[in-house]
Amino acid sequence: MNEVQTARWLYAARRYLLLFLFMAFVVTCCMLLFLNTMQQAMGIVFDKEGISLAAKRTFGNILLISLLCTVIDGLRRWLLVTRPVRRITDAAEKIMAGDLSVHMEPIRGLAPQDGFNVIIDYFNRMAKELSGMETLRADFIANVSHEFKTPLATISGYATLLQDDTLSDEERNEYINIIIQSTKALTRMTGNILSLSRLENQAIISEKESFRADEQIRQCILRMEPLWAAKDISIFPELERITWNGNMELTAHIWNNLLDNAVKYADSGGGIRLRLEGGKKSVVLSTSNPCAGLDTTQLDKLFDRFYRPDRSRSKQTGGFGVGLSIAQSIVEAHHGSLRAECPEEGVIQFVVVLHE
Repeated sequence: MNEVQTARWLYAARRYLLLFLFMAFVVTCCMLLFLNTMQQAMGIVFDKEGISLAAKRTFGNILLISLLCTVIDGLRRWLLVTRPVRRITDAAEKIMAGDLSVHMEPIRGLAPQDGFNVIIDYFNRMAKELSGMETLRADFIANVSHEFKTPLATISGYATLLQDDTLSDEERNEYINIIIQSTKALTRMTGNILSLSRLENQAIISEKESFRADEQIRQCILRMEPLWAAKDISIFPELERITWNGNMELTAHIWNNLLDNAVKYADSGGGIRLRLEGGKKSVVLSTSNPCAGLDTTQLDKLFDRFYRPDRSRSKQTGGFGVGLSIAQSIVEAHHGSLRAECPEEGVIQFVVVLHE
C-alpha cells in the first residue's frame, strides 16, 4: 500500500469516526429526551438491567446506521465528486503532456447545469482554443520560415556568383541590385512581423490626439501616387470632413495597408473607390476595387497572417500577406471591426469601423 492509498484510508476512517460520534450524540440525546418524557407521562420506572440492554442495542444500531451512512456517502462522493475530478485531472495531464486533442464527454447522471459538467464544457472550449493557437503558431513558424528562405537563398546564390572574376560590370551590377532588393524585402518583412507582434500585445491605444482623418487619407493617396499611377489606376475619393481622436501613427497604418492592398490587387487601368463617413464617436472607411479571379469563399482568410490568394501575383507586387493582419490588429485595438465583402462579381470591398 503506497502513501496515497494509506492517506485515503486514514481519511475514510476519520470521516467514519466523526460521523459515528455525531450520530451517537444525536441518537443518545433523542433517546434520553424520549425516555424522560415517557417516564414522566406514564410513570414508568426502568430498572438497571433494562437500561443496560437498551443501551447496548442502541449502540449497535448506531454503529450499523453510521456504517451504512458512511458507505452511502462514500458512493455518493465517488460518483459525484471523485470520478469527475479524476476525469478532469487526467485530461489536464494529457494537455500538459502536449496532447491538445483532448475532449471530455459530459458525465451521465449529472444535470447539464451541474458544476462539474459546466467545468467540463469550459475545459473542452479551452482545449479547442489551445489546439487552434498551436496550429496557428505552427503555421506562423512555417510561413515565416518559407518567406525568409526565398530571399536568403537569393542573396546567398548571387553573392556566390559575385565571386566569379569573369563577370562583366553589367552582370555584377545586376547581381548587386538583386541582392539589395532581396535585403530590402527581408527588412520590410521583419518590420511587418515586429509590428504585428507589438500590436497583438497592445491592448490599449495610447498617445491619442485630434486630427483630420480625411486629410490623413488624402496624404496617404498622394504618397502612393507612384504605385497606382504606374498601373494606370484611378482613385475616386469621397471623404467627409471628419476630426478624429486617436493615435495618428497607428491610424495611418490602417489607411496605408488598405490602399496598398487595393493597389496591389486591383486590375491595371481600373479604379479604386474610397468612401469616408463619420458617426457619433466612430469613423467608417470603405475601399472597393475590381479584382479579377477573386475567390469569394476565402474572404475571411484574407486577414490570416501570410495568407495570399494569388502567390504568383503577390511575388510580382512584393506582398507578404501581413498588411491586412496588421490593419486588423490596429482596428481591434480601437474596439472596431474590419471585414471583406464582395458587393458584386469581381469586386472586393473592405469596410473598417473605428470607435473612440
